[in-house]
Amino acid sequence: MPGPVTGFARASDTKAVPEKKSVKKKTEKLEDASLHIISDKMIASRDSSMVEFIGNVKATRLDAVIHADALQVFFIDSDKNNSTTGGNVKKIVSTGNVRYTAGERKAFADKAVYTAADEVLVLTGKTAKLMTGSSFVTGRKITLYRAEDKVIVESDGSNRVEAMFNPEDSPAESN
Repeated sequence: MPGPVTGFARASDTKAVPEKKSVKKKTEKLEDASLHIISDKMIASRDSSMVEFIGNVKATRLDAVIHADALQVFFIDSDKNNSTTGGNVKKIVSTGNVRYTAGERKAFADKAVYTAADEVLVLTGKTAKLMTGSSFVTGRKITLYRAEDKVIVESDGSNRVEAMFNPEDSPAESN
C-alpha cells in the first residue's frame, strides 16, 4: 500500500515522483554511490571483511545520512566482487541513538541493520519510529522492504504498534 511511510526507505525518493517508478534504477544509483563515514575512532583489520566506526558516527550516501554511537560496515569478500565502489557493501549495522534521514523522511531506533542484497532495513528498539512529515509509525521492530516498497511494524506484546497518517503528508496520486 503506497503511502507517506512506505516510500520512506528509498534514498533517491526525495523528489516529487510517483512511487511506481522503477526501484531497480534508483537502487543501482544507490549501490554505485560512495559511502562517506566520519567518527571519533575506526577499527579495521586486514583479515576482516568488517570495519567498525565508534563515537559520533556520521555515514552519508547520496542524500541519506545515518548518525549513531557506533557503526559496522561488512563487505562482500573481495574474491567475489571486484567493485571498488559502494557496491561491495554487504551489510551496515548501526547501534546506539540511531538517527536516519533522507530528505523529509526520518527514522529513530536503538539499532538499524541494512542488508544490501535484499534491500531490507530493520529498525529495532524500545520505540523504533519511522516518520514522513508529521506522519509516523512506531513499534518494537520496523522492517522496510525497499525493493517491494513495503513496511512491517511489530509490537513487543506489551506496547502496541502506533501509527498516525496526516493527509497533508501523502503524495498526490496520479491515476
